[in-house]
Amino acid sequence: MASVSWNGACWPPAWSYFRQPPMTHKHFSESNFMVSFENARKFSYWPVPLLQFFMASMFLVLSQSAFTEETTDDSYTGAIEVVEQLHTVLLRVMQAGDSMEFSERYSILDPVITESFDTPVIAKVILSRYWKDLTPQQQEDFILLFNQQTVATYASRFDGFNDDVFTTIKVEQLKKGRILVRTEIRSGNDSPVKLDYLMHKNNEQWLIISVIADGVNDLSLKRAEYSTVVKENGYEYLVTNIGIKITDMESQKEK
Repeated sequence: MASVSWNGACWPPAWSYFRQPPMTHKHFSESNFMVSFENARKFSYWPVPLLQFFMASMFLVLSQSAFTEETTDDSYTGAIEVVEQLHTVLLRVMQAGDSMEFSERYSILDPVITESFDTPVIAKVILSRYWKDLTPQQQEDFILLFNQQTVATYASRFDGFNDDVFTTIKVEQLKKGRILVRTEIRSGNDSPVKLDYLMHKNNEQWLIISVIADGVNDLSLKRAEYSTVVKENGYEYLVTNIGIKITDMESQKEK
């Protein structure tokens, strides 16, 4: 399984999903890691200087640790099942490798991703203050488009297998009814990548609102990126380029 290099580090293709460079209005990243929507409001600048990013990361870590309590409460079994079902389906498409085309991986991943993530909440946070400027139809269309991008990203990145293993570590209770399901993925003999899923209940169902890879929260950056694109180029420009990115991921994998 080939590796992807970024900033001097090499990551197997599946892991490279968690190590994508930030996008500008000329280059949209496919990464889809979500940070808590309360913390996401703290960031509205672009580009993100190294010092500011460090301070933001520290704030997120401290704000989480201040309200965490490890738990084994059976009431969180449903949340663990959501995460582990996602991992099970990911392993299925990863193990298929090149024998499975992008379109087939997309079809397999679409249901579990759509059911596991609270995409309406995530989409609203990402567009920040611009969300209220959209018509109800535009909001609905963006939720659908963002979900398509999420599925396409997973289908594009999780396309190979190197004895990868997902492991659920523990569940931590956060404030306001949220929990953090801590997991990790290990590829071969490499060090594991920590994957933490921030979840909340919506209509009595546990849903993912943030994925944190090795302590890196992407939604805060994506929120800043998208907000800047909309501010400088308009909402339709953002939508068009997300659509192009989805098409590019599909065409590159079907070659």
